[in-house]
Amino acid sequence: MVLETDSVRELGPRGSGILLRIARTQARELALLFSVVVALTLAAFRATGVDLQQAALGIYAPAGTALPTDPLVSLGVELQMAALAAVGVTGAAVLWRAHAETRSHRARTGRLYLLSAVLCLLGVVLGAVLVVPALLELLKFGILRSGFVPAYRPYWLAEVALFLPIAVGIAVSLPALMVALVSDGIVSSNVLHRDWGVVLLGVLTYASLYSPPDSVTFVVYGGVLLSGYLAGLAVLTFG
Repeated sequence: MVLETDSVRELGPRGSGILLRIARTQARELALLFSVVVALTLAAFRATGVDLQQAALGIYAPAGTALPTDPLVSLGVELQMAALAAVGVTGAAVLWRAHAETRSHRARTGRLYLLSAVLCLLGVVLGAVLVVPALLELLKFGILRSGFVPAYRPYWLAEVALFLPIAVGIAVSLPALMVALVSDGIVSSNVLHRDWGVVLLGVLTYASLYSPPDSVTFVVYGGVLLSGYLAGLAVLTFG
């Protein structure tokens, strides 16, 4: 059964949906919010002295291996994380406004949004504990072959250690989020089923910006995100 609402709104090039309208009418506020989150995140890194690159290498580097860190590389990783945090906060703000405007199925969809957030956190933990170590082992033993050599490319290892778990978290949260969007009337399930161009653009953007520059990890990132989206479509269709 395909979930629909009485008043569906389209997202993407075929419609001027509520999300796009909010993005247009509040572009300045959203841009300011994005900038503030980036600045605050970077300030938090500076104030706490947290080095994401060093932390990632300390967890996943082979035992007894001392991998060098570079301040510029650490800054680059922090900028990536700050931008990702800003995208998340800005997106949540848009969804909050859209949810407030629809005023439909408020209690049920509120629980679905909360479930999506919890699943995202669980997915990040799952990615850090299981997915990243499994990928590193496959690369270590030559089961997967690529230019990604953790022992010699600490920046690449840091990117995988930090951003692959986030991709897993996003993928795990997508089914609940997609059901919430459709139940709220923010996006129609027909649009979610047909607008693959928008989906692929998002997947390619994340994989391009946050995966190391080699084919294997790029495919892993993309496969994880697409799997989450396909799971969401399955829930919408058969749930």
